[in-house]
Amino acid sequence: MLSRTRFWFLTNFGTKNGSIDSHKAAAYIGVSPRTVRQWWRVGCPPWIDKLAELASRTIPDTKDWDGFTFKDGRLITPYDKLTFAPSELMRIFYDRQFNRFDRVEKDQLKVQVNELRNEEEASAIRDEIDGMIQSLESLKRSPIVAPKMVYAKKVRDKRQR
Repeated sequence: MLSRTRFWFLTNFGTKNGSIDSHKAAAYIGVSPRTVRQWWRVGCPPWIDKLAELASRTIPDTKDWDGFTFKDGRLITPYDKLTFAPSELMRIFYDRQFNRFDRVEKDQLKVQVNELRNEEEASAIRDEIDGMIQSLESLKRSPIVAPKMVYAKKVRDKRQR
């Protein structure tokens, strides 16, 4: 039995302990469970390898895939005039990958820009506070509001005269 055939059996009819459900496999293939067990132990005929290869390439028989088929190498969808070649599906895949990378990069840039904005704002606020402190210190040293208001008293005295 080819390794890909063994993998197909395990994927479709595997049990939790690593063996296969020979009854399910037999019902699918149309042989007895004893035959399936024999194939599992000794090997299977080439037509089973071919069956496994073809079955692994088919569209799954699930509700999500109802109406999908293959024709002339194209995936035919249940929607009118909507078909895909393999290259078109790969283009969709690459577009999604690009969009994901683009989105991640944009998110990283947003974080960096926000950090820059925050740093710029913080720097501007620091500069403004430094300017206020310098103004207050120079105002404190000015003769108008100097301690004990000596200058202010002199100005008041001059006005009263």
